[in-house]
Amino acid sequence: MYIELVKYPDVFLRSVSKTVPFPLDDKTSRLIKFMYKAMYQHHGIGLAAIQVGYQKRMFVMDCTRSQTGEKVFINPEIVERSEETIRDNEGCLSSPGKTGDVSRHIRIILKYQDENGKEERKTFYNLEARCIQHEMDHLDGKLCIDYEKGNYSRDKHKSQTMVESDFRVKSDS
Repeated sequence: MYIELVKYPDVFLRSVSKTVPFPLDDKTSRLIKFMYKAMYQHHGIGLAAIQVGYQKRMFVMDCTRSQTGEKVFINPEIVERSEETIRDNEGCLSSPGKTGDVSRHIRIILKYQDENGKEERKTFYNLEARCIQHEMDHLDGKLCIDYEKGNYSRDKHKSQTMVESDFRVKSDS
């Protein structure tokens, strides 16, 4: 089964995701498994719920080559960032063929909940830190293609109109 992703210029990608209540219902637990499947199918290292049509404040990530490090982050919040940043080109599964020149912190501390609602606090570095910041942008309606010379600018694609699609029929919002 091929899993379709929400793609730019769909205006749904600009939506701010909503807090996930606990305990998780069956639909949300199934969505997490679906998100892992979609992330691996599209050869990604991270995927936010908004990219599969749900306005839920969560994302999945696996930065290993062996696809054995899958993890879900629910209601995440970056509580600390390093002063040091690094600028690099980033791509996105929701905007194939496009990249953004993005400056990201090389170390972050993330507070989040796991599938059982347990609050976690963990430090991430380098690729994992970059991936988390990318997915956190999705939760706030930002895209990596909006960055230019390392800085975010919502006006970068102003000349291109965002469009609505019928993709959101799956959405529960």
